[in-house]
Amino acid sequence: MSSAERLHKEDEHPRRSSTASQHVKSPSGSSFVVQHNFSILVINPNSSEHMTMGLKPILKDLMHPQLTLDFYTGSKTAPPSIDDEETSLASTNANIPAILPLLSPSTPNEINPTLNGPYDAFLVACFSAHPLTRVLRDHTRVPVLNIFEASLLHARALALPFGIVTTGKYWEETLTNGVREFFLGEKRDGLGVHHSEGDEIGQVRGFVGVRSTGLNASELHSTPKDVVDWRIVEASAQLVRAGAQVIILGCAGMAGMESAVRTGAKNEGKEVRIIDGVRAGVVLLEGLVKSRVL
Repeated sequence: MSSAERLHKEDEHPRRSSTASQHVKSPSGSSFVVQHNFSILVINPNSSEHMTMGLKPILKDLMHPQLTLDFYTGSKTAPPSIDDEETSLASTNANIPAILPLLSPSTPNEINPTLNGPYDAFLVACFSAHPLTRVLRDHTRVPVLNIFEASLLHARALALPFGIVTTGKYWEETLTNGVREFFLGEKRDGLGVHHSEGDEIGQVRGFVGVRSTGLNASELHSTPKDVVDWRIVEASAQLVRAGAQVIILGCAGMAGMESAVRTGAKNEGKEVRIIDGVRAGVVLLEGLVKSRVL
């Protein structure tokens, strides 16, 4: 298997027909149901397999006999953690050779013939405006989301004040700018946006800000659990004090760490709703695919 051959499949759920269906009349006038096959590829663009494996348990209750989720871990040449614009671009370039063939079902995938495309949708499991999202959208007409976008859509639907708990300090400004771009449509510069001095994040209704743990995505799993939990508790408490009633997990590597967020809110005498972008992304993409079929 080459460096790009990092697909991890959920063996318990081979490809099957979907719950979305169409009622079709036969020439005799009788009606029967045609069911459709849905599959989503969840892409972890970094090279850390343990992060991909950590996504499967949090999605298990979303699985059903009609939905197939496949999991891709980035090429060995991709960075182990995406911590800034440079590593975002590096991970995109490292994974394009393996992923683009999945968009053309008639083209043999010579890099990894085991990849079970074509897919009905793609989810980029990086909490940012990851450039791979744009690359995929430029090459396919099927729905493509990253977990940053999926989280913001869910937060807006809840219509409650929200904040983001994330990893390194770099992401505080970058994600703040990303929220502004997503909701206000401001011009993007790299992974951030241009904005004039004096602009306030309050211009995005309900957004209270971003707080970081000071740990990168890899360190979330290599640092002692009590230290990681304490960092998330503190960051979450800061968001609650700022007025957040919804907290978004701002990294795919935070999957399964909701209890620390709840503890941070509880320490402030509050309860919060928690959005996991990977779960949000799968739910949204399944709905988008179904709407195309129906």
